[in-house]
Amino acid sequence: MEEQPKTQYQIFVTVKETGELSSCEIGIPIVRREPADFFFLKDDEALISDLKENAHKYKVVLNGMKPDLVPIVQPEEDTTPETTSN
Repeated sequence: MEEQPKTQYQIFVTVKETGELSSCEIGIPIVRREPADFFFLKDDEALISDLKENAHKYKVVLNGMKPDLVPIVQPEEDTTPETTSN
């Protein structure tokens, strides 16, 4: 029995100067009327689901000349207790 090919989702994004997403359209297929900064084809269902709910938590980074869609890493809060000197 042959494995079914995964569904390819089209992702069109526009980004801010920092690379954070300012808009995101996802579909199979999409007919876009407005220009987009980047276009991706992804078959990762978990990523697609998360992008639909949390696109504001993603950004585009350039690895050489190749754009990549990655989650924004929040800096961890310093959990070291503050000490005061007397």
